[in-house]
This record gives sequence, C-alpha cells and structure tokens, in this order.
Amino acid sequence: MKKKNVISGLMVILLLVVSGCATLQTAGHKYVMRGQVLDVTNDVAYLCVGGKEGAQVGQELTVYRFERVPSPNPKSAVPYFKRQETGKVKIAEIVDEHMATAGILSGSVKVNDVVELNP
Repeated sequence: MKKKNVISGLMVILLLVVSGCATLQTAGHKYVMRGQVLDVTNDVAYLCVGGKEGAQVGQELTVYRFERVPSPNPKSAVPYFKRQETGKVKIAEIVDEHMATAGILSGSVKVNDVVELNP
C-alpha cells in the first residue's frame, strides 16, 4: 500500500515538473528572448519577434545593444547597463508567431542585440 502511494506521489510530481517545463518555454520567449537577434547571416537578421507580438512585413525596427558601464555608485555590486542604438532593420518575412527575418538597413547588428516593436 505504501509503495503504491509513493509511486502515485512521484507520478504527480513528475506531471507537475513536465507541465512546468511547457510553460517555462513560453515564459522564456515572453520575458527573456522577445526581440532578441538570434543570428545574422549575409545581411539578414533572424529575430525572436513574430506575428503574435504584432510584427508585420515592412516594419522598420531600431536595433539596440546593452553595454555594461561603470555604476554611478562605486560601492554598488549591481551591474549597470546603457542602451546603445546600433542599427536599423526591416522585417522581410514573418516565419511564425515568434520569429521573423529582417534585412539590415544600416549600422551594426549582432547576435544578442535587441529590437523593439513600436506600440
């Protein structure tokens, strides 16, 4: 009887972990990767932004890079970043609800840079 209860408990925990992983992927896109430049090949940027976020073919987006700078408070251990505009891209294709390709119009666009959709 105890063995059966233990196995049932483990199955419930496993089910919770698996369902948590499914929602973690969505949360990762929404809060961590959204707008990120995933790859740059031959003047084409692959963006983690798509139809679900309102991206449309022909939209021009500004590309930003976050650069670490000295903290205004020298005693603070918290990193301090400055957002620096680095280029412009134009969406060429909506690949799916979370991904698009964009041509580089100007500037320097690198992996891990960020684009923002205008509201």
